[in-house]
Amino acid sequence: MSWFIPQQIVLPPDFIGFDPVSSVPDPDFSLYNRHLPHWRKEGACYVLTFRLDDSLPSDVVVAMRQESLMWQQRLSQIAVQNDGKIPMDERANWELFQKHQIRKLDSLLDEGLGECVLREPELRKVVVNALQYFEGQRVEMFAYAIMPNHVHVLCRPLSGYSLEQLTASWKRYTSVEIQGRLRRRGALWQSESFDRIIRDSEHFAQAVRYIARNPEQAGLKPNEATVWIHPRIHDTNHP
Repeated sequence: MSWFIPQQIVLPPDFIGFDPVSSVPDPDFSLYNRHLPHWRKEGACYVLTFRLDDSLPSDVVVAMRQESLMWQQRLSQIAVQNDGKIPMDERANWELFQKHQIRKLDSLLDEGLGECVLREPELRKVVVNALQYFEGQRVEMFAYAIMPNHVHVLCRPLSGYSLEQLTASWKRYTSVEIQGRLRRRGALWQSESFDRIIRDSEHFAQAVRYIARNPEQAGLKPNEATVWIHPRIHDTNHP
């Protein structure tokens, strides 16, 4: 069995794009900082990655956090100097850094480090149930891949709900359920998540195909990962 990789990708209705380097201020754009700066836009779609707590070596995590902290401090200083706004050239620089960080993260995660408890189909099913639970009520789910040690999600939070709230809910529920089944306590997920606003139709299609290809790229067998793509975003007549 080969993994299904859709070729014809359809944008969801009422798709709202985002130009990170536009010189025109976006009134719906906002920025908040945790370990990483996170960009938010009302009605936007996001591609999100969250990972198991043991999926990366501690020295790699520390190094990536230090790099991110430097960027967080830099953007905060720039915002203060520009009446709370981030100039388009700095937005472009942040985009490049973010792409590099995500490529690095994905490459490391695909090495299958850590215990990889999500290799077990029954534990992946717990994550599936969580991701689908609020479909149509709090979130529009377009695609996801549940890998042995991490999860990719492409979604759009609905009005009144934030990506942070959704992610926290998914992590909280799955942590209790999975740790309970494994008869242990402690953190299941790394607290920080990586996310990007989907910019345009090309970016949306790239995100869908990346999610679909991830198990194949990692050399996984069909029973070692779960991939789901909503039928409404790919042309079923052109697989």
